[in-house]
Amino acid sequence: MSIGNRKKICLINPPTTDLADAQMYFPMALITLGGVIKSLGGHSELWDFDLYFRKIKNSSEKSFRKLIQHGVDGIGTDVFGISSICSNFPMALWIAKEIKFHRPNSMIILGGPQPSSLPTEILKTFDFIDVVAIGEGEKTLEELFLAGFKPEKFAQIPGLAIRENGEIKLTPKRTLIKDMDEFPFPDYSLINFEDYISHQSGAYYPNVEVGRGCPFHCTFCSTALMWEKDYRVKSPQRILAEMEHLYNNHGFQYFDFIHDNFTTSRKFVLDFCDFMDKNNRHQLKWKASSRTDCIDVKRLEIMQRAGLFGLFFGIETGSERMQSVIKKNLDFDHFEPILRRGNQLGMGLTTAFILGFPEEKFEDLNETIIRALHYKSVGTQNVYFSKLTALTGTSIYRDNLNKFSELSQVSNTSPQDYGLPYIYALIRNHPNLFSSFYHVDHPEFTADFLTRLTEFAQLLVSYQPDNALMLQKSLGLNPINLFILWDRWASKYQIPYYNFRIYSPQSFKINFIFFINELILSQNNQASESQRVAV
Repeated sequence: MSIGNRKKICLINPPTTDLADAQMYFPMALITLGGVIKSLGGHSELWDFDLYFRKIKNSSEKSFRKLIQHGVDGIGTDVFGISSICSNFPMALWIAKEIKFHRPNSMIILGGPQPSSLPTEILKTFDFIDVVAIGEGEKTLEELFLAGFKPEKFAQIPGLAIRENGEIKLTPKRTLIKDMDEFPFPDYSLINFEDYISHQSGAYYPNVEVGRGCPFHCTFCSTALMWEKDYRVKSPQRILAEMEHLYNNHGFQYFDFIHDNFTTSRKFVLDFCDFMDKNNRHQLKWKASSRTDCIDVKRLEIMQRAGLFGLFFGIETGSERMQSVIKKNLDFDHFEPILRRGNQLGMGLTTAFILGFPEEKFEDLNETIIRALHYKSVGTQNVYFSKLTALTGTSIYRDNLNKFSELSQVSNTSPQDYGLPYIYALIRNHPNLFSSFYHVDHPEFTADFLTRLTEFAQLLVSYQPDNALMLQKSLGLNPINLFILWDRWASKYQIPYYNFRIYSPQSFKINFIFFINELILSQNNQASESQRVAV
């Protein structure tokens, strides 16, 4: 393979989010990798197709092909690095295929969480992918760059899946960098922040990656595949320096910390907050993610004084039995005072739930939605529901391997409605590679039932929690019974509440009031008839 300019790499973020989503998928990983290339004296160019589709709203296959060809012709390099997660994996492959068609001698490197979980399978299946970078990519990209991206040197570089003498091989495992302060600063010159501010709804908070890794063992989570279970954080000094860089150069004062579980280490959190108390001269604010058992009221108050304005909690299930099954093992009683205190402090708290675990019964689904309603009533600002997705490499995935057959009608994790025939064929022909697009079989509930229930729960808890609790108290309707009655009523009036692309929250607010009125009237009529018969 003949590689042209070896001092420049094109970094690609495939289209990832649905146009109906409030937030885009920010290419933090690629901006970080761009910082690596910049520190070595090289050059990068970033193609963010998630942003591109937001700008133009739609694109035909023909126009997208032309866009790729035009970009390849003018980029001035033959090296392309594509970062992929489960939801954009099909499009990542389509883009790679198009690049290879227009530039047969190009070097295409695929990295990110999805390729890292299936490196050999990808090289076996797709001959247009040259290399898969496995796991943490900064040091790997550095060594690829210093090797001039020459294939004959790849075997000596850890963390790769490569082709050698007609065989697919894995090079030695890449050791994680212990001191994350060694990473160069992200290269924000690769993007224009105004594009991201103007093409998504709601407030925009720039990402600051503060660490990686989670030591827990949840059955549905793929974090450990990418970062292993090694909890790492940047130093408080480095984190504040990155925040101040964005404040001084772009005027940002509020930030979204990227770490799956920022609060894992009590000592680190207290040290970080102490440092912020003493050195945060611009009063910069931040939000983060936490497990409920890695925080308490005292720590919450300390974090709030140090600038915390929001926390995300993955609850997953409101059933104590299911907490054990999925190995999350959260204590609901421990979380209650944290939630109430956070609300008192005016913090934006988010709780997230998953429906559709194969072991779930009706009682578990009820308990999850009831708990979400309760949390909404005592302090949760945002509640998110998603239908279970089998992420490659997880316990859920392994238990369902070779069983994926029914495509999900609506998947929160892989939401795009792709219009390319190649993409549909790709997903259909390789279900084990694209498991996040498939329904996880359930012994009791159909894919359609779980899809509709998930969308209903999202709408109910977000926009009609008080009425849901009222119906539960006055009519004895638990959430699943309420859903069944609602679904019949919605079908009667042809209301597509399960399609978030065409059905708005405002429509639900109006429709649900009509539904309640009809429901109560029906109940009253039944009561009157019973009294008449009794007389």
